[in-house]
Amino acid sequence: MAASAPAPHTTEFPAEGRCSYYVEKKKRFCRMVVAAGKRFCGEHAGAAEEENARKRILCPLDPKHTVYEDQLAKHLKKCNSREKPKPDFFIQDINAGLKDETEIPEQLV
Repeated sequence: MAASAPAPHTTEFPAEGRCSYYVEKKKRFCRMVVAAGKRFCGEHAGAAEEENARKRILCPLDPKHTVYEDQLAKHLKKCNSREKPKPDFFIQDINAGLKDETEIPEQLV
């Protein structure tokens, strides 16, 4: 049988329009698409700190994602993890039952 030709080494440069972050564990570059004029995808934007003066911090409402420090006030207004206002008809623990079953109120709604 003929020996197959070795696959070309694709870790020298990232593909055009792809993230420039080198994933050491996978021994290749990240394959996510980048925005126009950027080198890194959103996931690896933290790796671009040296070329970007803006600092990213953890969201105080949900530390599972990060935001730019200068846009924190704007983010807190629209973050999906913020406490949303309850509707007027909402009553906390309305169907929870009686807290003390020995005291039965005379008027039940």
